[in-house]
Amino acid sequence: MNITDTIMKNTNLNSKLSSYEAQYKRILERATTDDAVYRNDRTGVGCNSIFSQNITIDISERFPLITGRKMFEKTFKTEFEWFINGETNIKRLQDAGVKIWDAWADENGELGPVYGYQLRNFNGAGGDQLQAVITSLKTNPDSRRHVISLWNPLQLHQMALPPCYLYFQFFVNKYNELDMFALQRSGDMFLGIPYDVALFSMILLYVAEQTGYKASKLSLQIIDAHVYSNQDEAINEYLQQETYHLPKYSFKDGKLEIFDYKHGPVIKAQVAV
Repeated sequence: MNITDTIMKNTNLNSKLSSYEAQYKRILERATTDDAVYRNDRTGVGCNSIFSQNITIDISERFPLITGRKMFEKTFKTEFEWFINGETNIKRLQDAGVKIWDAWADENGELGPVYGYQLRNFNGAGGDQLQAVITSLKTNPDSRRHVISLWNPLQLHQMALPPCYLYFQFFVNKYNELDMFALQRSGDMFLGIPYDVALFSMILLYVAEQTGYKASKLSLQIIDAHVYSNQDEAINEYLQQETYHLPKYSFKDGKLEIFDYKHGPVIKAQVAV
């Protein structure tokens, strides 16, 4: 049975497959077919890329974790704290045993004015975008300007790595719930995107809690969705796994608790640096 047949079987016959994971698997599978374009990317590993892929997830009742393989909560929980606190040093991550940024930090653990810096102190000018969007949602919920932008051309040369996710916009829907759109210029579909989705969901839950809304939908747009050439074996293994219901969760005082997370095996792949 080939990869496409396996995905179709899981999607059509397994009633426990989450809508989120079905969307994710379809994009992952497309990136391994002739629909993708091969690129000699900056890492030197090489990758297959597809253009402008969307994932939309209802997070109101269940938290979006991939279930066909195990995800590690401390990774996205620690990165969330690191991000909203505006930190640029990886000490918090290292103390938690999270190594996702080790390859890019300097000898002092610094990354330059990356994600959290632009969130809480844009361009070094004191612009706290997180607090500004919380205030605007409270005072003018109908506004079309509930925006956070992490792409700062003036400081890209100071960053260890330009931001992959670079734009968030919030929307109060007709049920008086909070939706969020996220734009990602580049996404490693196997290693990165599942953790990005979890991080973005925590951001939405945090802003919703701060503004008194119930979090509803997350919509993610990935402009360059890719898989690296050294991930083929891991991707094939994952696509053949059974998938399960998304886990339940609680979110209070900025803290996320996950319940009933049923998942497949740990499936490792190399990070392209």
